[in-house]
Amino acid sequence: MASKKNKSNKRPVNQTSATQKPEQKAEATMETVVASATEAEFEKNKESLIEKFMDEIDQLEKDKVIAEKAVEDAKTRSGELRKKMDDLTAEKDKLQNEYDEIEVKYLEAVETIEAVAAKTEETVNVAKEKASTITGEAEEVAKSIRDAVEKERAETLLKAAEEAREAYKAQTEDLKRQIDDIAAREKALHEAQTKLDKERQDFDFDKEALDDLRMHVQKLKERYTSASPARIEALELELLDAKNKYAMLLEKYESLASKLNETQVLLDTVKTELEDSNGGKKLVSMRQIVTSMQEFKDKYERLATVYSKYPDDGSIAALEERAQRAERLERENNALEQERNRYREEAVAARNASKELEVVRQEVEATNALNEHLLQELESHKTALESRTGDTCPSLSKVDIEAEETEFAKDIALRIQRTEIASLQEMVQHVKNYAGSRKKEEQLFYTDKDIRAFLAGMAVSRLIILQGMSGTGKSSLPRIFSEAISGFNRLIPVESSWRDRNELLGYYNDFNKKFNAKSFTIELYRSTKSRCQVIPTFIVLDEMNLARIEYYFSDFLAILQEPDHEKWLIELVSSDMRTLPMELLEEVKQKMKKDEPTVFSIWEKIERSRQGDLKAETSDEEKELLTSYLAKLGRLTGAKDLIDGRKIKVTDNIWFIGTANQDESTFEISDKVYDRAQIVSLNRKGVSEGNYKATEKKYVSVTALQDMFSSAITGFKSKDEVETRLEELDDTLMENFDISFGNRIVTQTIDFAAVFTAAGGKLTDAIDYQISTKILRKVISSDDGDAFLELLDATKDYPETQRLINKRIKDLR
Repeated sequence: MASKKNKSNKRPVNQTSATQKPEQKAEATMETVVASATEAEFEKNKESLIEKFMDEIDQLEKDKVIAEKAVEDAKTRSGELRKKMDDLTAEKDKLQNEYDEIEVKYLEAVETIEAVAAKTEETVNVAKEKASTITGEAEEVAKSIRDAVEKERAETLLKAAEEAREAYKAQTEDLKRQIDDIAAREKALHEAQTKLDKERQDFDFDKEALDDLRMHVQKLKERYTSASPARIEALELELLDAKNKYAMLLEKYESLASKLNETQVLLDTVKTELEDSNGGKKLVSMRQIVTSMQEFKDKYERLATVYSKYPDDGSIAALEERAQRAERLERENNALEQERNRYREEAVAARNASKELEVVRQEVEATNALNEHLLQELESHKTALESRTGDTCPSLSKVDIEAEETEFAKDIALRIQRTEIASLQEMVQHVKNYAGSRKKEEQLFYTDKDIRAFLAGMAVSRLIILQGMSGTGKSSLPRIFSEAISGFNRLIPVESSWRDRNELLGYYNDFNKKFNAKSFTIELYRSTKSRCQVIPTFIVLDEMNLARIEYYFSDFLAILQEPDHEKWLIELVSSDMRTLPMELLEEVKQKMKKDEPTVFSIWEKIERSRQGDLKAETSDEEKELLTSYLAKLGRLTGAKDLIDGRKIKVTDNIWFIGTANQDESTFEISDKVYDRAQIVSLNRKGVSEGNYKATEKKYVSVTALQDMFSSAITGFKSKDEVETRLEELDDTLMENFDISFGNRIVTQTIDFAAVFTAAGGKLTDAIDYQISTKILRKVISSDDGDAFLELLDATKDYPETQRLINKRIKDLR
């Protein structure tokens, strides 16, 4: 039977959270949501407003249930009245029969008298007077009897009719009042439903506005994230580094400018000895010489102009003398310029040397920083190496130690020594009595059907989902069941933040080289210990649909479909987590030295390396060779029962139990999960049935339990009937809903029905249970009322399925 998609539209289902506080419901309005100052406040006010709307919906649903209950009560009373009328009619018929019998006796008496008169005809004259007397007396007696009976009959009928009339009148008036009350409630319910539809429409518009506002808040959040304090702090550090570099460059610039000024001053202080006009000697600075030369040049040009007009010998001689002096001064000036240029070159060389010195200093600082970083890396690798040689998964190794303790072994032995359960029927009654006979504050009440469904579900799937209203004992059922049969029960609360398998199993921390196992992995590992594998174990995922099941539980959904249980392996990490021990026993060393000298030499190098010998290096291949040898001897450090040091096995003693609520805080369970799991519905709170027999804990081993399941399935004689019924139902679904269900559901239903009936249940109830929990949900969201009417006719033998279909039809109307 190939599965197809439902073409009908699905309506969203909203339910109210049981944890919503009353004051939040009262205060939440659209104005408070829109006026939210922060995203957290916005989310809180939005959830509160939704809870308020859902509470109003729930109240209307409760009023509707009350009205339906009143109608049912009125129908019941009408039936009782009709029964009383039938009883009065029966009494009337009884009295009529008695009257008829008396009349028959009277006629028989008359006939007898007439017969006697006929036979004694010859003596009639003699006994005429006597016969007449006897006949008169007989007639009077018969008449008196007839009158008395008639009077009594009339009085009885009159009295019964009067009582029936009064009772009928009272019941009719009461029924009329109830019908009027129901009509008023239906009218109010209709008005409330109309109002609710309008509010829902307004809510959808408000929700769109809230979504837009939420997107705006999300953008603001992203802007805030991009300008987070951490980013600002990083930018401030970069700015500080830039300022420090600028200050350093400024300091270098000032230093070089100072050196340049000093060089300029030095140049200005260079003086030479010149002869003055009086023939004496004086010291003149270079600046003065240059100035004088400029002045001489100007004078020379002016004089040249003048003398060109008035040349004479004296002037010529003076000019010649001055020319010679100017030549001498020019030579001196050239010499000074050369010396100045040499000083400038020395200054440039000094400046370049200063720059080179700064570069060298920066390189030294960078080298020191690199050395410091390398030292830190070396220390980090040293720490990692030291941690790598320790226990990578200490939490699982702790379980290994605890499993070897005497108290743990005694607990297992105590469970095994208890009285064994011999049959599935005995198990159902034992669990029921055990739960109901406890102390008053610890009493739990479950029906035989609920316990049978849970037990049959264990035979069908390793994943059982307990769903229903809050407070119906979903979390308590696996706990009390495990206690009754001396099993283990491990409770793991599911968190809404779970997004992948690491949230369930744990993760490997590259920083400290440790595997941080979550509580689920620890309990799963504990359940796989050899001593525990004979004990039925329930690992309960409480509120499992707070997060998406197919995200964090996908690995288990995959492997649990594998027929070969040896392949039920979950990979925790990608590499072997076992590590080399810090030391070995002397006998192990001697054995290694004798059997594998090469491996022993590798161990010696590792020991020398741990003592600080840097030359004692080992390659990855050598370490792998040593690890492989020590693994065979069981001498590696780490969890003992992990497969290849990285995989955990799901053993046959483990069942995963999930509890699921349906409200706005949870996710809808997908078809993938529903098809692979067995659903147990607890829709009503258990009530006491009385006469619970006090009983002590008993024991059933995993092997015995599986043998019971196998015997029930193998000896199931109604397999063909179940297949025929499911095939007829599948044809109805295909014809009216264009949808089918797969072979997996057929197989599950057959196995479920086999164990359910072997535990004392009816075949019809077993099929009804599977149809109502696994098959009907595939079409229950359809809006095709005619199709549901056809399905209603096809499932007339299944009361729970009929109830759900009728409810859906009523909702559509």
